[in-house]
Amino acid sequence: MNRKKVISFLMIYIFLIGTCCYIPNISATAANGELIVNDFETGLSGWEARGIDAEALSLSTNQAHSGEYSLKISNRTQTWHGATSNITDKLTLGETYVLGIWIYYTGNTYSDTENFSLQLQYNDGVNDQYKNIKTEAVKRDSWTYLEGQYTIPSDAVNAYIYVESEFKSTPGTQDLMDFYIDDFTATPAILPDIEDDIASLKDVFSPYFSMGVASTASELAPAPSKELILKHYNMLTPGNELKPDSVLDYDATIAYLEENPDDQTNPQVNIRAAKSLLDFARDNNLSVRGHTLVWHNQTPDWFFRENYSTDSSTPWVSKEVMLKRMENYIKNLMELLEKTYPTVEFYSWDVVNEAVDPNTSTGMRNPGSNNTTSGNSLWMQTVGSDYIEKAFEYARKYTPKGCKLFYNDYNEYETTKSNYIYQILKDLKDKNLVDGMGMQSHWTMDYPSIDMFETAARKYASLGLELQLTELDISQPSNKDSDLQAQANRYKLLMNKVIDLKEEGINITAVVLWGITDRTSWLGGYPLLFDEDYKAKPAYYSIIEGMKTDSDTDTDKDTDIDVNPINTPTATVTTTNNGNSISQKYTVTANGGTIDLSKVVLTFTADGMSSVSQNVWCDNAAIQLNFAPWYDSIINYVTGSIDDQTLMLTITENTQLSENCKLVMDIRFAKTDWSTYETLSNPVLHVYYDGTLIE
Repeated sequence: MNRKKVISFLMIYIFLIGTCCYIPNISATAANGELIVNDFETGLSGWEARGIDAEALSLSTNQAHSGEYSLKISNRTQTWHGATSNITDKLTLGETYVLGIWIYYTGNTYSDTENFSLQLQYNDGVNDQYKNIKTEAVKRDSWTYLEGQYTIPSDAVNAYIYVESEFKSTPGTQDLMDFYIDDFTATPAILPDIEDDIASLKDVFSPYFSMGVASTASELAPAPSKELILKHYNMLTPGNELKPDSVLDYDATIAYLEENPDDQTNPQVNIRAAKSLLDFARDNNLSVRGHTLVWHNQTPDWFFRENYSTDSSTPWVSKEVMLKRMENYIKNLMELLEKTYPTVEFYSWDVVNEAVDPNTSTGMRNPGSNNTTSGNSLWMQTVGSDYIEKAFEYARKYTPKGCKLFYNDYNEYETTKSNYIYQILKDLKDKNLVDGMGMQSHWTMDYPSIDMFETAARKYASLGLELQLTELDISQPSNKDSDLQAQANRYKLLMNKVIDLKEEGINITAVVLWGITDRTSWLGGYPLLFDEDYKAKPAYYSIIEGMKTDSDTDTDKDTDIDVNPINTPTATVTTTNNGNSISQKYTVTANGGTIDLSKVVLTFTADGMSSVSQNVWCDNAAIQLNFAPWYDSIINYVTGSIDDQTLMLTITENTQLSENCKLVMDIRFAKTDWSTYETLSNPVLHVYYDGTLIE
């Protein structure tokens, strides 16, 4: 386990809690930042009001969770008015802590519960970040405990813990009630170990493509997150820290403008928000995907206004000025990255992100501020649709040699949207401005279908582009065993299709998971390969099943890491004589786990089978799933022939059949002269798997 050593008085403290109802008078910071206990028995312990000349903080004996005193917050005029404490110098930055506090309110005119939050605020070098530790419905006249776990980034400054009630734009009397807090603690968390004895994803899939992961700075902070990334991935995507609102530096831009009042076209940048991620990539030789240069979202309006004004009444700049700003922004960012991180390989950049809106007449986003109307684009407002080509032109000019340039989008498999994307890519490809298509691949359990994905992938690949799955997750709100297995089956179908396409020759070069574990996924729920304790889920095992990788104990041999080596198929058949043809329905199931259908051979014979020349047709072949899209057609992969009065059926592609799913095939055969078939009797069906007779 990853543990911080807690000094000896903590053990005494725990012993006393267990032997009496009174918590002793400890209101201090432990040595080396290992523990904070604020019980307000001897003072405010560094807590203060959040508002200026607003709420009042006072020690109170009216209520107390332990001892005699608590901290009372009164005279509030905003819901965010509460109590706060600067913990920057009290905790060890980069370490993970369990943070907890007790909250109480009273008053017969108030409802039975009120939502309160324990929050963390810190500056990441660019902006103040606000992180929810725990939100809980506090019961009236009852002390309620709020507890959560968080890792304060190692480069954070001005870190504050604070308590507030639920936000209301027009707060009422209850929203501004007095309340009490007591017994705040910050205790080093006991973090789980990652599983070192399972196969590495980057090794498993190395014959096909690279494996990457997206992470924010806060996701990366816990030690197990770093260990999991190094175990399984060889590429890193900063989740937010290289987006425009993170790198565009307003203060520096205004300072530059004041020194150069005639230059409206040179926005300044910084990469402080990405420091911990880029340091980690540098120190561990991880390639980085830059995400993202030009986007309608997470881009500040001031970037597009005259004088970089934050006043909403200030006009937008001209097209000429905006294009020059775009060029200098890209130029300045690339130069700063090269200067600061000369050894970090940026293997690709998402140059333009999510430009297409299939619901408009042009296929492009409507002009306007996304910060005013969600989905609108200030690039369309100031430049027009040719901003896409100009962004790629500038990126080609300033990105490092060998860096691949990608267009990136979601719902990229929908027919209408993919047609618009295809045309954008074709125009860019004709001018040698784009290298690849980023298929974000945010999937649900019932959408898209495998066929939709394959069709879109083939469409983009037909332009001679690289393909990368750049933000893969499969949303799953339930963690029931059956639902996680269904998710595993869906991951398996997708990864099998990706490998099939790669083996066919389609240039898929990377698969990137959008998040490290379920705990920190942007989707919530359980969408990723590893759970909140960094443990591999059924989805992980489903995608490595049957794959090969180098064994940890014998680097000279490939080791089959099939989860269950005794998986075998069984089959049944029903036969109908139509007079001049025979119809059959085959059902194939997998026993013990997933099987490779390309290793399955079915043979059928019976008394009455003709020895003359015959034709064989497959009218239908599909894997029936227990989740949407409910079936996956493989009709083009089934072949059949009759020789020596025996029908033989094979499947030509490496297609996986999971346990609890089944393959159904409708087969028909007839004599070439269409003469009448005799009655078939004493049928015999044999099933072979990988050359071995199973039944």
